[in-house]
Amino acid sequence: MCDKIFEVLVGDPVSVQERPEGVAFFKVSKTVYEHVSALSYLGANIPLATRRGQYMQCSYSDSSVKQCMRPLPVCADRLAGVGSTEFIDFRKVEQGVCGPNRVEAEPPPPGKQSLVLRLRPLREELALFGVCIDTSQADWLERKDVILRDFRILGNYFHQHILRIYGHDTESDMLVSARELDCLKWVAEGKTAWEASIILGISERTVRFHLNSAREKMRCTTTTQAVAKAVAQRLIVM
Repeated sequence: MCDKIFEVLVGDPVSVQERPEGVAFFKVSKTVYEHVSALSYLGANIPLATRRGQYMQCSYSDSSVKQCMRPLPVCADRLAGVGSTEFIDFRKVEQGVCGPNRVEAEPPPPGKQSLVLRLRPLREELALFGVCIDTSQADWLERKDVILRDFRILGNYFHQHILRIYGHDTESDMLVSARELDCLKWVAEGKTAWEASIILGISERTVRFHLNSAREKMRCTTTTQAVAKAVAQRLIVM
């Protein structure tokens, strides 16, 4: 998935360092999540904290790793339309002049579903997370929201890990947990803390604890602000 985009963005394969071995984090994730057949990550224009004027371009998957360093950011304008639950055929990424919407979407093959998530940038970089799942269309439609939420959390976690590798402090960018997002989602749906506790099968006090934790992590003073921020960052789907 994302390695195809990486090849288009980088252009010159000579400068690319490649390792034909997947990332352990992704391999473990495939065993945890049922029917996941492929995971991939793209990080573009990540500034090196220790070397000014240098940008890392990288592609990680469960089967390979590709990296290269550039003195200038690569042109990522052609990826302006990427980063949602759209079905993407990366074989159709266009070469050539930069421009928006250069990735064409088409339905996945029978028995396979895929999604590409645009992750939250922390240093003006571009980050994408791709997931391919072996499942039927009916099962996909039923589970899509949960899959989207879980893998957005997983993708953002891995992205922060990559940023730390290249010298950036991401301690203040704490991840909101799945349970905290559950509580925010039901509040966004108009439920009270008590109603959310009944739906989730936990105590009202626990719901309020998770909401307070989410507010602190997202640096919001009210739950309403936290809900709005979670929706804007696509952490919860309305």
